[in-house]
Amino acid sequence: MTVTLSHAADIAISDKYRPQYPDDLPALQQALQGALSGTSDTVVEYERALAGWFDAREAIAVSSGGAALSVALFAAGVRPGDDVLLTPSCPLCTVFPVIAAGANPVFVDTREHGFGADPDSVRDRVSGRAAALIDIPMWGYPTEVDSLRELADSLELKLILDLAHSHGSTLRGRHLSSYGHLSCFSTHERKPLATGEGGFVLTDDAELAERCRSYSRFGNLNGSDFGLNYKLAALPAALGRSRLAALTEQIDRRRANARHLLQRLRHPQVREKRIIDGGNPNYYFLNLELDFADNRAFIDYLDARGIPSDIKRYGCQALYRFPALTQYRRACPNAEALLAAMTTLPVHPALNEAELDYMAEVINGYQAP
Repeated sequence: MTVTLSHAADIAISDKYRPQYPDDLPALQQALQGALSGTSDTVVEYERALAGWFDAREAIAVSSGGAALSVALFAAGVRPGDDVLLTPSCPLCTVFPVIAAGANPVFVDTREHGFGADPDSVRDRVSGRAAALIDIPMWGYPTEVDSLRELADSLELKLILDLAHSHGSTLRGRHLSSYGHLSCFSTHERKPLATGEGGFVLTDDAELAERCRSYSRFGNLNGSDFGLNYKLAALPAALGRSRLAALTEQIDRRRANARHLLQRLRHPQVREKRIIDGGNPNYYFLNLELDFADNRAFIDYLDARGIPSDIKRYGCQALYRFPALTQYRRACPNAEALLAAMTTLPVHPALNEAELDYMAEVINGYQAP
């Protein structure tokens, strides 16, 4: 089936992927036969399955991706008044837990070609108060987390990876999570592994894992250790464990859809964002670099033809430009340039070839005003 531009008014490409699997209901029904709390056997089994899928030693299931960051920050030793370095190209969801911890978000610039933290900027802005560095591979595109781990170790910082977009993304054949001291994931309904709400922390450090578990369980109620309740309940854990079986196939489909669309792009001013050497994105969203005098006009053109963009949906800009974060402003020209010269496209498995072809056709037909 071929979709032509004459039918553009009838097309609405969905950027939401909400699959239902045959094992969903049986998994929930089985969980209902046992305990439902965040310390139930169902949650323990889910954590073991997560650790196995991601080749991690420890997994701690929590109630959201934001909870995962809060737990990781505490486990990393971040306390009120400490500095936490991170790039301003990340979502608001990343910086708010830093502020909630009483820490100071210190924005460092990205590299020119991608969203990973620039080592020179990190070295320039690190202080004696710094406790952690957060790196955020946006939309599932790997960043240079290998060299960042070395840098963090040399500066005596904990490297926390916010991998909310990056289930299954790899660098040099290894899950991105294997490079962080602590790696945080979301299982919100729009994420590749979806439980409605939820998240988890991965680490290879047993001591860090114990700190995560204690903090997320009211300090184990021992009266000595402080903590809050960030536990994940049994029902979403059961759903997550069941859906892990389909995650590899889903990511393969995303990669195949991205290849299909990219092979049909012909516009000289639109190309895929650079993939770093050894990187393999999960294609949570396809990233396109734009080279127009008015890139926003191109994004609006796509939107008018039913093709959504995260850049427009979320008003993506350097975080310090949002009113709530202006006090933390530090110039990050690379991050600003990256966000101003890109858009995203959905390539999830629910899209068919006709819809992928339609997006390519619309892009190829764009004539800048």
